[in-house]
Amino acid sequence: MSELAEAAVYYAERFGWAVLPLHSIAGGRCTCGRVDCPSPGKHPLTRHGVKEASKDSEAIAAWWRRWPWANIGIATGKASGFFVLDVDGPEGEDSLYELVRRHGELPETVEQITGSGGRHLLFRMPEGRAIGNKVRLAPGLDVRGEGGYIVAAPSIHAGGRRYEWEFSSRPGEVQIAEAPGWLLELLAGPAEGLGRPVEVWRQLVSEGVEEGQRNNSIAALAGHLLRKRVDPYVALDLLLAWNQVKCRPPLPDEEVVRTVDSIAKKELERRLGKWWRWSTSGA
Repeated sequence: MSELAEAAVYYAERFGWAVLPLHSIAGGRCTCGRVDCPSPGKHPLTRHGVKEASKDSEAIAAWWRRWPWANIGIATGKASGFFVLDVDGPEGEDSLYELVRRHGELPETVEQITGSGGRHLLFRMPEGRAIGNKVRLAPGLDVRGEGGYIVAAPSIHAGGRRYEWEFSSRPGEVQIAEAPGWLLELLAGPAEGLGRPVEVWRQLVSEGVEEGQRNNSIAALAGHLLRKRVDPYVALDLLLAWNQVKCRPPLPDEEVVRTVDSIAKKELERRLGKWWRWSTSGA
């Protein structure tokens, strides 16, 4: 049984997730054969698509005997018991930061790093409430819910990188969290206008922060700088200086180093793969 087949069966047996086979990437293009495929490596191999998603391990194994190279899809919504916040690149990260700033933190939950370097954040489906699919909840933020699906690890992306579970937030090691009330309310309403995220960063940099906001602000700024491809050591020097001038009172330098180091490791692993390691200590 291939690694993909084993993963597909495992998702169904271990977590009760509904699985479906998807086209993959071969020779740099989608296995469907279309040169202009609009969704390479992401669309279903089965005739009825996500409607055929199954938790039956025998049916799943049969699919992967037929298509051992198939990517893995997991149906979202009630079929698997969760919906997904899809964070797409720097634009999505900036939008998510602004939503968290306005409404409150997100809980720790299962997280997947997508083949394009984005993130999937999984949340339990709420009781008695339908969560559908929503495109552009905010710039770079989509939602996959009832009738939708995500591509799952270790599937391969059109760019050649594999999907993988974030090393500290794998299913089975971390529980899928309940979504905070503010997120559920946003999903029930129209897409939220976030304005220009750059204004948020300018305000934070110029005004600084008080005790109780220092660590989170330094972590957010570190992530923002690294997503803009600022060298990690440059980001660290900038934030050490900002901490001394704009944090009231300043954090100890070693605490800033630890915070930036943690964010840099996570960001560079997201971008380059789990074997990449970076440390401000030079290790």
